[in-house]
Amino acid sequence: MKAMVLRRIAPIEENPLCLEDLPRPTPKPREVLIKVSVCGICRTELDEIEGRLQSKLPVVPGHQVIGRIVEAGENVLRYRVGDRVGVAWIYSSCGKCYFCRR
Repeated sequence: MKAMVLRRIAPIEENPLCLEDLPRPTPKPREVLIKVSVCGICRTELDEIEGRLQSKLPVVPGHQVIGRIVEAGENVLRYRVGDRVGVAWIYSSCGKCYFCRR
């Protein structure tokens, strides 16, 4: 899969993102794999790219996506391959639970 990858922190004017081919991830039992059609980039990503938010590098920035499910884990019941889905804006997070730490 192709993705814009951040491997170094730098001002956006220095073009720190690189287009790369990455291995296609395999969804775990309760996960889905989404082929992204569009992805919103907002201030959060700019802060991440320029180092105002700490990130574990490398990272693929972006969190507001629309796409279609191309693969589903064995325990996924609500969604099916081919479903159009969106990943909403992340309003808040505790930073401590299992999902935040991943």
